[in-house]
Amino acid sequence: MNKLGIVLIIMALAGCTANPPKQEIKIGILPIEDALPIVVAEQEGIFSKHGLNVEIIKFQSALERDSALTANELHAVITDPVAVILLGEAGYNMKIVSLCLGKTPEEGVFAILASPNSSISSVKDLEGGKIAISSNTIIEYVTDSLLKEYDVNAEKIEVKKIPIRMQMLLDGKVEAATLPEPLASLAVHKGAKLIVSDAMLNKSISQTVIAFREDFIRENPQAIEKFLQAYKEAVEKINSQPSKYRSLFIEIARVPEPIANSYPMPTYPEPEPLGKENFLSVYEWAKNKGLIKKEISYEDIIYD
Repeated sequence: MNKLGIVLIIMALAGCTANPPKQEIKIGILPIEDALPIVVAEQEGIFSKHGLNVEIIKFQSALERDSALTANELHAVITDPVAVILLGEAGYNMKIVSLCLGKTPEEGVFAILASPNSSISSVKDLEGGKIAISSNTIIEYVTDSLLKEYDVNAEKIEVKKIPIRMQMLLDGKVEAATLPEPLASLAVHKGAKLIVSDAMLNKSISQTVIAFREDFIRENPQAIEKFLQAYKEAVEKINSQPSKYRSLFIEIARVPEPIANSYPMPTYPEPEPLGKENFLSVYEWAKNKGLIKKEISYEDIIYD
C-alpha cells in the first residue's frame, strides 16, 4: 500500500473517533415550572454540547409518566420524593440525581385553599373539616405536613383529578382543597381563599427532583455527570436572564392567561442532592401510612 493510501485510512479512522455517538436519554416531564431548565438545555443545544441526545417526552399526568417509566420507555423523570419511594416499594429502583425546586420555602408550589363562600378564614378553622386531596401523593404529604405544623386535624377526601378538585372548590362542593401551582393562584384569582401554603413556612417541605433508573446510572455513569453539567448551565442562563425565558416559562408551566403577568418565576437552584432531612421526612410519612414495607436508606435512593 502506498503512503497516500495509509494517510487516507488514518484520516478516516480519526474522523470516526472525533465525533463519538451521543448518549441517548429519554426524560419524562409534566407541564410544570420545574421542567424549564430541561427544556432550555434541549432547545439551546446545551445537552448536545455535552455529548447527550436528550429526548423530552411530555405527559399530562403523573400516572401516564410513571406507566411509561415502569414500561422502560424512559430513562429519567422529573418527579417528587414520594413517587420515587413508592416506585422503589413496587420494585422499580430509581435514584434521585438532583433537586429541581424546593431548596427554599419560597419555591413551594402547594396551598390549602377554602371555597369562596366558606366560613374558613384561618388554618385553625380547618379543624374537624374536610380537605380534598389526591391520596398517597406529594399533595397528601404536603397537606399532612401543613396540618401537623399548625397542630390541626382534618378529614381528607379523595378527588384525584386536580382540575375537578379546583372546580369543586370554586363551586362550594368541597369546603377546602389542596392544589398545586399555578392552579392554586388561579383559584384565588377566581375567589377562593388562600389559607396556608408551603411557601409560608420557615423551612421547605416540598421538593421536586430529577430521578434516573438505577440500571441506567449503573451502565452510564458518565452520562449522569454530563447531564448535571448541562442542567447547571441551563439554570445559570435562566437565572441570569429571567425575562428572556419568561414566555417559555409561562408556556411550559401552562400558567393561565388571567394570572400570567403576575405569576412569579422562581430562581432555579443549581444541581444538588435532595437533603437527608427532606428524604427522611417523606420516608417516615410513607412508612407510618403503611405505604412501604421495605427499609430504604438515604444512600439507597440518592445518587452520589
